[in-house]
Amino acid sequence: MKIVRSDQISISQLTVLNTSMILGLSILTLPRATSEKIGTPDVWISIIIAGFISVALAVICAKVSQRFPGKTFFEYNQQIVGKAIGIAFSLVFCVYYILMAAFEVRMQAEVIRQFLLDQTPIEVTMITFLFVAGYLLLGQINPIARLMEFLLPVTYISILFVMLLSVQDFDVDKLRPVLSEGMRPVFNGLLSTALSYSGFECIMVFSAFVDKPQKMVRSAIIGVALIIVLYTINSVIVIDVLGVSESSTLTWPTLELIKNVEMAGFFLENFEVVFIGVWLVEIFTTYIISHYIASLGISKLFRIHINYVHIGLLVVIYIIGIYPSDLNGSIKLGELIGNISLVTAGVMPILLLLVASLRKRRQTP
Repeated sequence: MKIVRSDQISISQLTVLNTSMILGLSILTLPRATSEKIGTPDVWISIIIAGFISVALAVICAKVSQRFPGKTFFEYNQQIVGKAIGIAFSLVFCVYYILMAAFEVRMQAEVIRQFLLDQTPIEVTMITFLFVAGYLLLGQINPIARLMEFLLPVTYISILFVMLLSVQDFDVDKLRPVLSEGMRPVFNGLLSTALSYSGFECIMVFSAFVDKPQKMVRSAIIGVALIIVLYTINSVIVIDVLGVSESSTLTWPTLELIKNVEMAGFFLENFEVVFIGVWLVEIFTTYIISHYIASLGISKLFRIHINYVHIGLLVVIYIIGIYPSDLNGSIKLGELIGNISLVTAGVMPILLLLVASLRKRRQTP
């Protein structure tokens, strides 16, 4: 893949793209998913362990990509495992990101209908979202990276600030005793927790555009580390204030927590509206990255101009996103995506690095 100067991104932009891809819906649902499986206040331990596992896998993604500078996952996988298996890997990758994009656009519509515009059909919200996203996608990778570079610091700090407003009801004694039932509950919740970190495998695609590929490992570590910090703070506060039993029964425990925030003399009262607004920006970035990767993969596999693929996928993603009949159906779609991520973020990178190392495969001059 020949990368022109206008398509290049900096190593800091790669970090931002990585973090933006991971930070999406999970900030609202992670406390519920983990408390359901673990059943104790030790949720934060599971989140940290899963985070370190994700860091290790992200480093593997960076390592295998460094062997093939200027090439995306869709190109170098065939050099490593052969054309047939490489094409199969690429198709799984594309399907995964198409489903991810459909899931994000559907869930943002569900949240908007429940908390902001209860009389607005989700079809209207989804179509509006897709039109705005389509406009940005036609600008290709560089405008996307520059927009993410601007949005991530603002949204990250804003989300952190709004969540920290809830510490007025925080009581550290509610998190004790630590490991009261041992490590078994922590391990029971490890899988569902790890799925919340899925998305870092995008490094294997965006590595082709990076101007300094030798620094990708550090970028991968920082990108996931930022998520570990935010997820841990979020879950600790939610579990402490609401309790494990209540968190496990709420659809959006983080939003329910923020609805109860009261600050005397503060110029805002409905903090959940602020939080949702900032969160929608992050959902938008996750969607954009997912759509772009799926389009790039299809473009490479079938040799179709990427802009045509962008437009075509808008229709496909809408159909998939609107298909679930209700919120429960949408959540099941999310569970399917999580299971596929075990392959795209775990099996594939490890296998590619192992085979490339054994066969001593690197980018040929």
